[in-house]
Amino acid sequence: MIYSLPKLSGEPVALPHFPTRLQAFIFRAAEYIPTERIAKILRTDEKNVIRAAEDMGLPHYDPKNIWLDRGYITVIRRMWHILPYEQLLELLDIDAETLARILRDEDFLDVKLSDKPICQRLEWRELTEEEKRQTKEIKGIMQTLDLSGKQPFEFEYKTPKIEFGGRERFSTRMIYAFSGLYQHAFDLDSEKFLPDEQLEAYRDLGINGIWTQGALSQIAPFPFDPALSEGYERRIERMRAMTERLGRYGIKLYLYLNEPRSMPLAFFEDHPELCGHRKAEDACLCTSLPEVREYLKSAVESVCRAVPLIGGFFTITRSENLTNCYSHALYNCNCPRCKERGVGEVIGETVGCFLEGARRVSEDIKVFAWSWRWDDFNEEVIKNLPKGVILLSQSELDIPFEIGGTRGNVLDYSMSIVGPGERARREWHLARERGLELGAKVQINTTWEASTVPAIPVTPSISEHISALEKEGVSHLMLSWTLGGYPSRNIAEAAKHFYEECRMSSEERVHRAAEEQFVSAFREFPFHIKVLYRGPQNAGPSNLLFGKPTGYKATMTCFPYDDLESWRGIYPTEVFESQLGKLCDAWRVGLDMIPEGDESEGAIMARAAYCLFRSSLNQVRFIRARDEGRLSDAVTEAQNELEVAKNMLTLMNKNAAIGYEAANHYYFSKGQLAEKIINCNYIINKLK
Repeated sequence: MIYSLPKLSGEPVALPHFPTRLQAFIFRAAEYIPTERIAKILRTDEKNVIRAAEDMGLPHYDPKNIWLDRGYITVIRRMWHILPYEQLLELLDIDAETLARILRDEDFLDVKLSDKPICQRLEWRELTEEEKRQTKEIKGIMQTLDLSGKQPFEFEYKTPKIEFGGRERFSTRMIYAFSGLYQHAFDLDSEKFLPDEQLEAYRDLGINGIWTQGALSQIAPFPFDPALSEGYERRIERMRAMTERLGRYGIKLYLYLNEPRSMPLAFFEDHPELCGHRKAEDACLCTSLPEVREYLKSAVESVCRAVPLIGGFFTITRSENLTNCYSHALYNCNCPRCKERGVGEVIGETVGCFLEGARRVSEDIKVFAWSWRWDDFNEEVIKNLPKGVILLSQSELDIPFEIGGTRGNVLDYSMSIVGPGERARREWHLARERGLELGAKVQINTTWEASTVPAIPVTPSISEHISALEKEGVSHLMLSWTLGGYPSRNIAEAAKHFYEECRMSSEERVHRAAEEQFVSAFREFPFHIKVLYRGPQNAGPSNLLFGKPTGYKATMTCFPYDDLESWRGIYPTEVFESQLGKLCDAWRVGLDMIPEGDESEGAIMARAAYCLFRSSLNQVRFIRARDEGRLSDAVTEAQNELEVAKNMLTLMNKNAAIGYEAANHYYFSKGQLAEKIINCNYIINKLK
C-alpha cells in the first residue's frame, strides 16, 4: 500500500442502549446499506436481517447505493466503532488502498476519525430471551417516531431570483457546491451530485464560480510514477463536461490545488533526488528542483488545455497537507536546498508555477494565492508573489474578542464575530502596494459554530461584512469553505452587494427583528478555534450521552464524545456553560418573534440552530452532573436532550439539508437521531 490506514488502538465506545453490538450494526446499517450486503457481511440470509430490523421497529429503508455514492463518509463514521477493517471494506465494497486514499484525501478524514478502535468481527446469532425483551423496548420507542417527510439528499432550494444591473462590484463570486464531492468530484458525472436545480439557484443568486479539490496526480500525468495517475483521462473528460454544464448557467469551475503532494518515504527509494523536507513517514517533492517545478507547470497547463472553460485555481501553500518544504516547517526545514532559501522565496516560487502553467494557455485564467498560515512570514511571501496572482486573505482572521471575561483572537470560521480582521486588512494593504488584486475568503452561510444548520439566520451580519469588504477594495469573493454552500437567503443578502443595482423579483418572508435578535444572541457564543473543532455544537443532539466517562478525546469536527475538557477551549468550565446558557436564552427570544406555525426556510433554520445550541448546553450540564454524582440533575438534562433530539428530527422531516455538510456528508441522519432518542431513554431509565 502507498498509504496506510489509521492504526488500531483502544476499545470501541460502549453502546449499552442496544442489547447486542450486532443489533447496533443492523440498526445503523439498515438506513444506508442494501439488505443483501448487510446479510452477506453477517454471513446470514436477508430474512434474518429483515426480521432483526423489524424487531427493532425500523422503517422499511430502501437506500439502494445513494449513501455509498454520496454519503460514504457518513457510513464510515457510523461504522468506525462497530466494524473491524475487514468488514468495513466489505461494507463499502472497496479495497484497503482505496479506503486509505479516501481517509487521507477527503479533507483529512483520517485526522477527524483518529485511531481505529479494535472492533471484533460480527456474525449473525439469535437473541437470548432477555435480549428479546430489551429489543421490544427499542421497538416501542421507534413506533412513536416519525421518520417520514423529506428523505436524505432530497434538497430543495427556494431562493429569490435577483436582477442585477450597473457596475459589477465583485468580479469573482465562488462557492463550494452544497452537495459537492470533495475527493470524487471527477469520478462521477456531475449530474449525479450537482443537480440542475442547484445550479439554477446559484445563477439566480449571482454566484459565478464553484470550486472543488483537484489533486494534480489524479487529473494530469504524474511523471515520477505514472501508475498514480491511472484513469486521469476519464476524470479530465468529466471535468470538461462539468465546465460545459456549469457554463450554461454562467458559472466557472475553480480547482483547489494543494501541491505538490508529499509522498511516503518508500517512494523516494527510487527517486532520492526529489526528496525535500521529511516529516514522519512522508517527505516533500522539493520545489527548489527544476524538474518538480516543471511538473507543476506542465500539469496545470495540461488541465487548462484539456478543460478550456476552466475559471482558475486557488492554492494553499501551508495547509494541513504536507506539500512544499516550508508547508509544515517555517523554522526547522530539513531540506538541504530549501533551508538555504527564504520562506517567501520558496512559497512565492511555488505559486508562480501555477500561474505560469495557466498563462501558457490563457491570460484569463485566474490564480489565487490564499495566505492561510503564512503567519509571521506573510509580508515576505506577499513581496515574492508574482504579478498576476490574486491575494486571497481570510477575512475573519485576527479579530480580538472578549466573551464572558475571556479574551481571545479569531483564527478562522467566524460568523458570530464579524470581519474583516486586522491581519486581512494589513495583507490587502501590502498587496495593493504591489499592484495585486484582492480577494477575501468569508463564511456567509454557516461555520463550525453550527455547521449542520446550512444557513444560520443572521443576515444583518452578512450585509455588514460584505459592505466592509467592498470598502476595502476587495473585488473577488470566496464565499465558503466546504461548509456553507447552501443556496439560501444568506447568499441573497450578500448578493445585494454584488452589483450597483439589485432587484429581487420575489423574496421569502424575512424576520428582520428576529434576525437582529439572533445576531445579538450569537455574540454570546463561546468562540475559540478549539471550541469550533472539538465542541459538541456541530453534532448537537446526535452526539450520544454516556452513563460513564468514555475516556475518548474529541476529534476535529467528527466525534465530540463526552470530552468536555476539549470542548471548552480557552474558557473555564463554568464560563463555557454560562455562555451557552446566555446564547440559548437570547436565541429563544428571537424564536418567540417568529409565528409558531411559520415553516419558512428561515424559521426552520432558526429552530435548528437553537437545537444545536441547546443540545450543547444540555450535554455540558449532563456531563458535569454525571461526573459530580448529581444523578437527578443528569436525568433532567437527559430528558431535556430527549426533547431536543425529537425536535431536530421533526425539522429534518421538513428540510433534508439539515444535518448535511459537504466535508462530512450527513453529519447526522434521521436514523442517527432515532438512536439518540433510544440512547436518552436508556440513560434516563438507568440513572433514575
